[in-house]
Amino acid sequence: MLGAIGVVFGDIGTSPLYALRATLSLAGGEAGSPEQVLGVLSIMIWSLLVVIGLKYITLVMKADNGGEGGLFALLALARSQDDQSTGKNRRMLVFVALIGAALLYGDGIITPAISVLSAMGGVTLTHVGQQAHWVVVASAFIVVGVFLIQRFGSGRIGWLVGPVMVCWFILIGALGARAVIASPEVLQAFSPLWGIKLIASAPLAAFVMLGGVVLCLTGGEALYADMGHFGRRAISLAWWLIVCPSLLLAYLGQGAVIMATPAAAENPFFALVPQEWLVPMVVVATIAAIVASQAIISGVFSMTRQLSQHGLIPPIRVVHTSDVEGQIYLPSINLLMAIACVLIVLLFGTADRLAGAYGLAVTGVMVVTTVLFSIVARTRWQWSWWRLVPVIGVLLTIDLLFLAANALKILDGGWMPIGVAILVLALVGIWRAGMRRLHRSRLEGGLPLVRFLESLGDVPRCPGTGVFFAKEALLTPITIRKLQRHVPSLPETIVIVHLQALGVPRVPFQHRLRLKDHGHGVWLATVRFGYLQRPSIPQVIEAAAEQGLPIDSPSVTYWVRRDQVVLASDHHSMARWQVAIFAYLLRNATVLPDMLDLPPRRTVEIGMRSPL
Repeated sequence: MLGAIGVVFGDIGTSPLYALRATLSLAGGEAGSPEQVLGVLSIMIWSLLVVIGLKYITLVMKADNGGEGGLFALLALARSQDDQSTGKNRRMLVFVALIGAALLYGDGIITPAISVLSAMGGVTLTHVGQQAHWVVVASAFIVVGVFLIQRFGSGRIGWLVGPVMVCWFILIGALGARAVIASPEVLQAFSPLWGIKLIASAPLAAFVMLGGVVLCLTGGEALYADMGHFGRRAISLAWWLIVCPSLLLAYLGQGAVIMATPAAAENPFFALVPQEWLVPMVVVATIAAIVASQAIISGVFSMTRQLSQHGLIPPIRVVHTSDVEGQIYLPSINLLMAIACVLIVLLFGTADRLAGAYGLAVTGVMVVTTVLFSIVARTRWQWSWWRLVPVIGVLLTIDLLFLAANALKILDGGWMPIGVAILVLALVGIWRAGMRRLHRSRLEGGLPLVRFLESLGDVPRCPGTGVFFAKEALLTPITIRKLQRHVPSLPETIVIVHLQALGVPRVPFQHRLRLKDHGHGVWLATVRFGYLQRPSIPQVIEAAAEQGLPIDSPSVTYWVRRDQVVLASDHHSMARWQVAIFAYLLRNATVLPDMLDLPPRRTVEIGMRSPL
């Protein structure tokens, strides 16, 4: 529970810094009137209970794939029951999941910016309120610091994350309770009638305000995505016992302050804080914002790794920061996110201006999660239509209303996550198209393994073991043919490694390796791994030796290919600019030796020019 409070609930825990303020700023007419405040609070309270409590905690978190959660866990569950469907349906599922993943990148870029800007917003209530530009610059430096500490790993800095966030939730709950005790009439907001009354009296204004209400749900996806690290029970208990009561008290307290002093709507969170505590509270809020940023950045790292292992983006260098499988650091992604986040801080300047962009990213991911969950509930859990339609209908209606309300703010910042998502989807499309062409060219010139085995009788052999890699288990790796052509001999023992990625988080050690002897000193090693694992081939070879592979580890040489893309004269499927982008991605992708932990002194790369 302590770890879950620190990592999983960091994002949603800092939403009281900006959610109510952003919502009331979208209101028309008498902004901050008691009726309006009670109506907005009622919608927020029931959104938290229904979307987070019912949708994520009660329903979605039951859809675990080997204990893991997230969009790709849902995708794997949906596709596992989709074997009889057409390839078009399978591609559609992947595309839906990709949309959610692409929007999650926008979420990961915005979260550090809006959290830090909101925390630093308390400075404007102190004696340095006129130094707005200084606040923006300071926020940018804090954001840089957030990304600089990522290389140390969440494991090393995570020991204080849980206690910090526990103190944060106790603090905001106590401040809220203090205001509620002073104005207990705000407790009327628990009645959904106030929300219904607000919608009935001003439906258009209420619809617009939904674009701000959704900000109280930010970080809901982290509950499901990080389920594998802490377990469903710990996350559920943390939500109902600590996080949910603290959030409700924080929002009710802000509402009570606004009802007593309408001017407090300018910054209702810091209006809860006594004047002499403002500066310490800004410091505490900034620390909480850094913790919230840590959670979403780690989530983006995990998502990127899963995309790479599914072959949807180029291979990326992954640094393991501890013995825990999920604690990883991606230097290239961290650098890109840091640059983008600093630019966003300098461009938008305030949390209110960034709220529209944030809401669109969050609601887009929520819709994708609901769609994939409905497929899992129907196909895997065999829900009847009488059960599926009401539940999914209510959840999807809520998600779509939030999405539509945030779509109104595309020109006011919503374009940013859409632009990031389009860029990610475009790069994924170019990479997949290029790899399909590359793979097709390999298959066209491929030699069946059976024919290769038949021709081995006349080939000179030299002492030692050569490990080669094959995309297809029944085809001879082209590196073997290149070696045979230019050096007319082959190793005495040939091991062909076929990597097989499965749609599960992890494959148990005893099931990872399948070894087959084809005779003539040729062995096929099928290595199976999950989307949260990275195979280490030297360890696989040692395991194969224990199963009877006749090798001496120091004499093993690893042979890998390095492709260089050139433009073919008859290119039709890809435009020239797409080929140029694919070639750039291929040149800068992490090479196979780094991905598979191959020893540098015993690895040989064979370069090949591949026309597209």
